[in-house]
Amino acid sequence: MSFRTTLIIVVILVGIAATYFLFFNEPAENTSQNGKPRISETYDLPREDIQKIRLSYADDAYQTLTIVKDDEKAWQITTPFKAHADTAKVHEVLDDFVNKKIRQILEVLKYDQYGLENPTIKVELWKDLEGSPKTFLIGKKGLNYSVYAKEKLEAHIFLIESSALDDLSKSPTDIRDKSVIKFNPDAITEIQFQKPEELSCQKEGNIWKMTHPLSVNADTEEIEYILSELHSLQVSTFEADGENVTPLLDKYGLDKPRIQFTLKDEKKKYGLDIGSAVPSTSEQDSTDKGHVYVQSVHQGGIYTVTDDLIRLFNKSVFDLRDKRVLDFQRGDTTKFEIQRCSQKIVGIKLKDDTWELQGPEKALADPQAVSDLIFGVDSQEAVAFVTDSAKNLSLYGLEKPSIRVIFTIRGEEKPAELLIGDFAKDDTVYVKASNSDQITRVKRDLIDKIAKGEAWLRDKQIFKFSIDDPTRVTVKYNDGSQEYDGIQFTCQRLGTNWRLTSPVKENAKNAEVNTILYGLIDLKAIEFVDGDLGDKINDLPDTITGFNSPQIQITVELRVHKVLTMQVGKVDSFGRYYARLQNKPEQIFMLDAEIIPKLKTKLEWLRTAEEE
Repeated sequence: MSFRTTLIIVVILVGIAATYFLFFNEPAENTSQNGKPRISETYDLPREDIQKIRLSYADDAYQTLTIVKDDEKAWQITTPFKAHADTAKVHEVLDDFVNKKIRQILEVLKYDQYGLENPTIKVELWKDLEGSPKTFLIGKKGLNYSVYAKEKLEAHIFLIESSALDDLSKSPTDIRDKSVIKFNPDAITEIQFQKPEELSCQKEGNIWKMTHPLSVNADTEEIEYILSELHSLQVSTFEADGENVTPLLDKYGLDKPRIQFTLKDEKKKYGLDIGSAVPSTSEQDSTDKGHVYVQSVHQGGIYTVTDDLIRLFNKSVFDLRDKRVLDFQRGDTTKFEIQRCSQKIVGIKLKDDTWELQGPEKALADPQAVSDLIFGVDSQEAVAFVTDSAKNLSLYGLEKPSIRVIFTIRGEEKPAELLIGDFAKDDTVYVKASNSDQITRVKRDLIDKIAKGEAWLRDKQIFKFSIDDPTRVTVKYNDGSQEYDGIQFTCQRLGTNWRLTSPVKENAKNAEVNTILYGLIDLKAIEFVDGDLGDKINDLPDTITGFNSPQIQITVELRVHKVLTMQVGKVDSFGRYYARLQNKPEQIFMLDAEIIPKLKTKLEWLRTAEEE
């Protein structure tokens, strides 16, 4: 073997030995029996104690990034621009670094070969904003997925997991909060629009008031919805920040924004301008949402967001003012009164939360109808505001209202009263609260129901008996059909069983008779027809009702010697059947067509097999 060959082999062996010493030979005094120490343990850097972070990079593609914890323990980006940081992402960056284990400590004389003279990343961590930071230099990659690192003031270097390079390579966009505006919706006390209309609202307690251009109640629910939606709205892209913003305002339609608004709480003022739409691309799916450019006035940045923001903030005075006509505590209502012409309907709330209609004959009210009345009036909203002056009430039929609806409220001295006037040309109705000068127009749906009076409010259940009460049932059909026309029969109860007495005398099937009775017990009217108070609209001719020759007539005799006969007449234009009880002929009601087959049966269905 030549001397030259021997020398080459020696050099290779020395190199292998040096590599092993540098990367695999871990001094025993630096190795813990329970594992390798973490950066946070070695340098006393628990994540919750860190108040400030600065990340600097050798690569010009990355900007120096400074993040500071504010007085409210929230993280703020302070360089290269000012913006809110995403707390969770900042914590993730910190955890990824301070929880890295120190794999090996190396005593070296020079740092350039490890990339520490000009480090790839410099990490500065402050526990005290007034003090000096702990500064870490991150250098080149080593073997076994490691990277060289060094605390600035220490002589030795150490190895940590090489993922630190990716964990710490962050742009401001990576960690900034993507909320369009970072605020607490419950803390906002003022909202102002400069465009599209100039208006402002202020919060008084839990209620919002409009202060300009009108001094009226604002729609608290609508404003709270706007604040909630804005709070959850996220930035789609960050376009520009800091000094780069001003030259771009014209480009993005923000020099003359179409919508401008500001929010205020006790400490801060927040502003947002909405500019032009983001041009769509040819590759963009037609189902994708559109976007608009916005500028955060209080932070200066330009972003894009979905154009939902336009719909959210394109508000008028009408949109934001309180549109309720009458506001009262519906849960504390103990009495209602409807006055029309010379007629008056009074409903009283009973102890068991049922309602009773007062009159010559007291009767239970329909719980759903009463609920619709109270809830409907309390939540009724104007479709237009006519005037805020109580002058010329006669122009709207409110000087002598056609209907008054009065609610007595527990604990309130004065009742809540709704005055109902004339119908407008657009099929709305003029209304006014008695304690307000404001005249509005509302949709007529609820007013039409109120006009029906007792016919709407009375209990819709037709029969009030239990299955064991009837002693005789007589049924007649005259519907013109081949199946049922001309059928009639009578059944008599004997003990617990039923027996046919006409047209034949034999035992009847109990189940079939009970089916008819259960149908009557469950029977409810869609509505009563005698709704116009003071009018005799129930003088309907037989040609309309068909009561001169009813399609179905069912008579039930009860143990208490009471006889009830229901007649079902013709069908109206809506497919409903006219019906009435013979002992109350003025109380015409309408039955759903689906009920009629349940009231029909055939004689052969009633007869028992043994008797055939």
